[in-house]
Amino acid sequence: MTLYPSEAQRGGHNHFGLMAGALAVGMFAGLAASQSRKVIAQGPAIAAGNWVDALKAEHRLVEKAFQSLLATDDSQTMKRKMLLSKIAYALTKHANEEENVIYPALAQSTMAERADEMFHEHAQVKTALYELKQMDAGQAQWLERARELFELIQHHVQKEENEVLPQLQASLSDDENKKLNLMMNWEGYKVA
Repeated sequence: MTLYPSEAQRGGHNHFGLMAGALAVGMFAGLAASQSRKVIAQGPAIAAGNWVDALKAEHRLVEKAFQSLLATDDSQTMKRKMLLSKIAYALTKHANEEENVIYPALAQSTMAERADEMFHEHAQVKTALYELKQMDAGQAQWLERARELFELIQHHVQKEENEVLPQLQASLSDDENKKLNLMMNWEGYKVA
């Protein structure tokens, strides 16, 4: 007794070959789509040309999403959840870039204490975001908590854009800034 049916028993068709080919095509298409999505997600940062402008562009995207979120009412719970998810994704990608590249560079510069401060503020944002995700999006307090999170982020962004990032950029050579840009884009691409 054989374990595998003969070609005659299978009706003369080689289904395994067809299935294997379809599986290979599907896997290739999935990988290509994933890589395309990553390039699209990281595109604005790459297009910015330098790491400071890239981070500023990401700040603007988060601000825009927050403005849409804060314009919702208590009946729009699904829209709130979707916008919060979009914000959380953008913040995660952004934090990965800063925490794995920019803040370590800051720590190696003459502004090490600022790196600690920036890491601490990121932790505050992550905690507030977690708390907001735990709340019922239909509660009136939900929108107030979202507003508080946005204010926390705005304070952090202003400090980065007006003080920390320009100072770090100015303290680095052109080659160091180019290397930082490449490293930051790679970190963003990994989580895009």
